[in-house]
Amino acid sequence: MEFIDTHAHLMDDIFRRDRNQVVERSFKSGVGRIVEIACSSMEWNRAVGFCGSYKNRICACFGIHPHYPEQLSPENIVKLKEFLNLEVSRGLGEVGLDYFWEPGKKDSQMKLLSEMIKISNEFKKICVFHCRNGKNAKNENAYSDLLDFIKQRWNFESKKRFRGVLHCFSGNYEDAKRGIDMGLAIGVNGTFTYPKNEELRETVEKIGMENIVFETDCPYLPPQSKRGKRNDPSCIPEIAGSVFQCLNAMPEHGAEIVARNSSEIFDIC
Repeated sequence: MEFIDTHAHLMDDIFRRDRNQVVERSFKSGVGRIVEIACSSMEWNRAVGFCGSYKNRICACFGIHPHYPEQLSPENIVKLKEFLNLEVSRGLGEVGLDYFWEPGKKDSQMKLLSEMIKISNEFKKICVFHCRNGKNAKNENAYSDLLDFIKQRWNFESKKRFRGVLHCFSGNYEDAKRGIDMGLAIGVNGTFTYPKNEELRETVEKIGMENIVFETDCPYLPPQSKRGKRNDPSCIPEIAGSVFQCLNAMPEHGAEIVARNSSEIFDIC
């Protein structure tokens, strides 16, 4: 039984002293593959070198996070396209909208998202989408805005069932269903284990394992048993176990289904 962490930030400085040990511990825990998300222009080069150290086990997505709209420039667009052409590249991400931490940057976030979608269409690359509603979800509904936008603009055709991921999903069932209908898998991480997240658990029960991937978003959002501590890919088995228990699924069968989803999306053999 082998797992895939489809969303890690191992380039974060918090891992600078023990990054290799974290990776090796994760492999020993049953996580066979990791997707590194390099979502700042300052991380792109380092991510390539990192993936090269673990060839065939760690790959990467490259993009500009909605927290960094100031990184949108002609020079960075050229560089990003170059990184997307590399062998280690599996897609564009993470990109999207964040109305929680950056409510005053909606216009610049939308401009950035528009450019990222253009690149995805041009290169026929899958997208890992970041989406978070504002504190007043009714008036600051990032999911509605994101899904409306990509329905209109994101038009590359794919023979795959999925052409991207709604990462760290925090919307409702209707948001998940809309995303799935557009070819997006639902990213499930440590937040699934938090006692208050009953709505997320109910949503995952409704959509089933056929529509999810596992991720950590490390070093953020550790599972409940490690709240307040640094997260890393070795936590994937715990997250998966919580999902399997919730869905009354046999672990081996569930792991196979979710790994198949992840492998298809990120071209992982």
